[in-house]
Amino acid sequence: MYKLYENLKNYSTSGIYPFHMPGHKRRIESLPQWNPWQIDLTEVEGTDNLHHAEGILKAAMDRAAFLWKADRSYFLINGSTGGILSAVGAVVRPGDMVLVARNCHKSVYHAIFLNQLKAVYVYPEWIAEYGMAGGISPKKVEMLLQRYPQIRAVILTSPTYEGIVSDIGAIAEVVHHRGIALIVDEAHGAHFNQAGFPESAVSMGADLVVQSCHKTLPALTQTGLLHLKSSLIDRGRLREMLSIYQTSSPSYLLMASIDAAVAFLNKEHRAFVEYERRLDSVREEISKLSHISIPGREFVGKYSVYHVDNSKIILSVCGKARSIYNGKWLYEKLRCEYKLQCEMAMEWYALIMTSVMDTEEGYLRLLSALKKMDIELDNAVNEKEHIEMSEEKEDAWELVDMSWERSSGTEPANLTIAEAFYAEKEVLSLALAEGRISGEYLYLYPPGIPLLAPGERISSKLIDKANVLIKQGFELYGQSEEGALLVCKEMTGDQ
Repeated sequence: MYKLYENLKNYSTSGIYPFHMPGHKRRIESLPQWNPWQIDLTEVEGTDNLHHAEGILKAAMDRAAFLWKADRSYFLINGSTGGILSAVGAVVRPGDMVLVARNCHKSVYHAIFLNQLKAVYVYPEWIAEYGMAGGISPKKVEMLLQRYPQIRAVILTSPTYEGIVSDIGAIAEVVHHRGIALIVDEAHGAHFNQAGFPESAVSMGADLVVQSCHKTLPALTQTGLLHLKSSLIDRGRLREMLSIYQTSSPSYLLMASIDAAVAFLNKEHRAFVEYERRLDSVREEISKLSHISIPGREFVGKYSVYHVDNSKIILSVCGKARSIYNGKWLYEKLRCEYKLQCEMAMEWYALIMTSVMDTEEGYLRLLSALKKMDIELDNAVNEKEHIEMSEEKEDAWELVDMSWERSSGTEPANLTIAEAFYAEKEVLSLALAEGRISGEYLYLYPPGIPLLAPGERISSKLIDKANVLIKQGFELYGQSEEGALLVCKEMTGDQ
């Protein structure tokens, strides 16, 4: 009768260990023993109103602001997406130009579309060995702000999905010199400021910072926080945007979950010390493997990486084994044979997402699986038929550089996202789309970062990248149909 409920219950009791979101890791014994039906209330006397908080909700949000040393903090019950849309809408006017990190989440692109903004992209440094974005260079930000003085806001993601942290302090100084606001998508950094983890963008100079509680804290999915620490932001307008992009019937269960996560951070300092110790131990053990590497800390000081978040465990096949297996293999092997569910797979790595709620048993299962897989890889690279691979096999696993930066460099796209969205379109195969202007997004999910955005010209490099990903078994979202894209119709002379 309750099919979805039964499916979810069966999955949660299947023995699959969750090295993925949400951060509570379904640790029922360690979580608040609430009856969700009992506290599913609405705005009645004594329960306050999220969009005009004066009582218990205001007090709860004040507790969050005190913890992060923000001027104000706002509960998000539409996830970080609602916070991103509200933050961008609070600082721009329709038609404004904004500087945007090209590796931002799709919610930022949606904010650009909704506000009909002109986007200038700043590209992250590229870590070619792993096909992964590094940090955003403060010098690049400064250069682009000088080139485009009409930019009204800067929007960055730090940390990235993989835990790469940019130098937000230096970037904030550059941005504020121009008298404009810095918005930081810190969705994956709600646990920052705790023992062993990087400093939050809130205390590094960002004006508006968006965090997802459910990603790395013991909180329910769809919960987040928007922190304000700035004299540049119109608070009334920010509140109005929050009321637009969040439901008028906010879930009190979700808001109580945010408050509980804040309370956890306030009192469970020892838990984070133990968490850091466990992560260090796990990283040390993985580093001893011959064919599976755990990159991360060595990036600091290179690729514009200011810091790394050790809670994100990046696993990559290395050495000779890399010519045989890739990140998708790691992901599927851990899931199918060892019942360890990773957060995501990319070409050359699988991402293990940990939280303070992970168990010793979970880490031991991971280490045991990786040691067995390492032996299997050792056997594979010593078998002659796997070493002497055909050229076709090598091409299948070739890493195609796709650092987003196209021949147009950091110039604005040919059309704005809104212009491309409303333009007349036609469907073309990937093979015939080179040189045309995209009318849709093309992205892997997770992490939800567009490889191609509406208004961008489709390059041969992008097509090569898409074909490699498809060949490797990845599903690209946004294609109108398999192997095809929506492109903007070309203007003729009489149009």
